[in-house]
Amino acid sequence: MTTTPRTSSTRGAAPLSVREYEPLARELLDPVHHDYFAGGAHDEITLRANEAAFARLALVPRILRGRGRPDLTTDLLSRRTSMPIVLAPTAFHRLAHPDGERATARAAASSGAIMIAAMLSTVAVEEIAAEA
Repeated sequence: MTTTPRTSSTRGAAPLSVREYEPLARELLDPVHHDYFAGGAHDEITLRANEAAFARLALVPRILRGRGRPDLTTDLLSRRTSMPIVLAPTAFHRLAHPDGERATARAAASSGAIMIAAMLSTVAVEEIAAEA
């Protein structure tokens, strides 16, 4: 079974929300790999509770404030970062991308986020650190 994502000529504009990535993932990933990423443990009770909790959150933009570009710089885990986002440890990234966690580390570094490597990474932690 291949771990290289399939390509598609049917994709249109870039997704604007997390929900818009779901059909793309279903289209591009091996069905078994998609089910692994999309599913949850046992009866998926925690998965549904997490989705409900996130649905209750709202990001409200502060418009017409005249303060220029916002500064998101902060200190997280004793590290200065330009974006206050931490990627939680998740396993088996090579199921979604041939470079696995190396690709995720590159994306996190390029956006200013922090990535936490998982124990079940598909590449060595030294390779992940080299991309950060």
